[in-house]
Amino acid sequence: MKLQVLSTSDSHTFWWASNIIDKDAIKPYGLFRAASTMSVIESIARAEGDFVIKIENGDFIQGSPFGTYLANVAVDKSKVFETIPQEMGYDARVLGNHEFNYGRQYLESIFKDDDSLLNANVLDATTNLPFIGKAYKIYEKKGKKVAVIGLTTKYVPNWERPENIPGLFFEDPVKVAKRLVPKLQKKADVVVIAYHGGFSRDLESGAVLEKETGENQGNELLAIPGVTALVTGHQHRLLTGVYNGVPISQPGYRAETVGQLTVDLDAGTDQEAEDSAELPASRLIKTANWPEKAQYLSELAPLKKDLDNWLDEVIVHLGTDMTLDYVPKARQEGHAFVDLINQVQLDATGADLSATALFNDEMPGFHKDVTRRELLGNYPFPNTLVNIALTGEQLKTALEVNAGYFTLQDGDVMISRAYYYPKKQDYNYDLWSGLDYRFDLTKPEGERVTIEDINGQPFDPEKTYTVAVNNYRATGAGNEVFAKGKVVKRYSETLTTLLLNYLEKHEGLVVEHRDNFHIDK
Repeated sequence: MKLQVLSTSDSHTFWWASNIIDKDAIKPYGLFRAASTMSVIESIARAEGDFVIKIENGDFIQGSPFGTYLANVAVDKSKVFETIPQEMGYDARVLGNHEFNYGRQYLESIFKDDDSLLNANVLDATTNLPFIGKAYKIYEKKGKKVAVIGLTTKYVPNWERPENIPGLFFEDPVKVAKRLVPKLQKKADVVVIAYHGGFSRDLESGAVLEKETGENQGNELLAIPGVTALVTGHQHRLLTGVYNGVPISQPGYRAETVGQLTVDLDAGTDQEAEDSAELPASRLIKTANWPEKAQYLSELAPLKKDLDNWLDEVIVHLGTDMTLDYVPKARQEGHAFVDLINQVQLDATGADLSATALFNDEMPGFHKDVTRRELLGNYPFPNTLVNIALTGEQLKTALEVNAGYFTLQDGDVMISRAYYYPKKQDYNYDLWSGLDYRFDLTKPEGERVTIEDINGQPFDPEKTYTVAVNNYRATGAGNEVFAKGKVVKRYSETLTTLLLNYLEKHEGLVVEHRDNFHIDK
């Protein structure tokens, strides 16, 4: 008998074949495409007598305007986070880091009746037990037993607002797995780990790919004796392969692929050699080649209509168009839309300076008639603001980190490899307001920045300046300098709320792009 482990991860509430921002555009991904993919693969596997386990590997309830709608507007309809996975037949579900974005109470309400949730390392600090879900589950078929452990990256507290994770302790997943795997080997034929985290090292060479903070401990989990298969996620990478005899998968982002791990449950028997020679095996199946499952399109049609009506409502009017025609160009030259975001952050905090990122290349900016679809398409995260005090020297260091986003190739400005491998990190590059500055890309990293003035005054490396950033950046994520600054004040309202309030207060607003940033090459 063969074990087939099918998985999705990081679907981020992209259920339809759409990015939701471009309402009518058909995209090559989506949970409902994955549903069709898994349904057919599962049917074939079961017809052959295989043992099939389907895993949803986290970051399921947040990430698109659909997730925001269910969390903040149509909470009574958030039951779909339970019913759709049940109908899709997931045997196991794992918590992702973004599951905590809307708070512990919301998360508990969604999963309170879900027997499939596996959570071995996010514990209630009082009881030292999983705060929801169970640590592992053993599945049985025709005398064969498969144990699955659910784990979440321990790095969540470094990003998440404390009020969203009260009373929770994120235990090291590697330590938890080292305790559980030997125990489960005695109870099951094989042990599978489903981990919402990725790999900090190259799987073949072992070369370090990113700073080893404990965010992505897949390499360590892979090395634990007794692990039969490893499902990963979080990094949005497309990974497949067999390493040290253990098949691994990471199926990307927005359900763009389904992971399929295959292992032999009859190892050591008289099974025909040709059947076992190709096992274990790993592959990713592109969901773009599959139609959306008609059952779910029909079932959720009323909800989709309500969502679209809500998203297409015009919520405010601007005096000028601020659409982002080409986001990479805006990162190099600045843009009125970026200036607007920084202007709102400065207004809300009273800081000297502000920094914000263009998170991805799909950001639409704003038309003169701003819809809620545009608002949430630009800012899908429930981030809040933090006012941080930095010395002038620290400020320059932070800007040097940003300058490292770029590199020169044959005289052309390109993105540095560190920002697109092992995964794209455009969201870690900031554009600033309140100062005039330059990057000289002909110079070595760390020596590229010139600060010409700050709010019209000479730059002083000894002076203290306050900077408005979102709560993610304030933790040092993407730019460690911010974690070294002193927090002046934290703000509770989300940036989308602050932005909407500002635009309503300044109906017909015109923002002229201030040309305060230049790249020399």
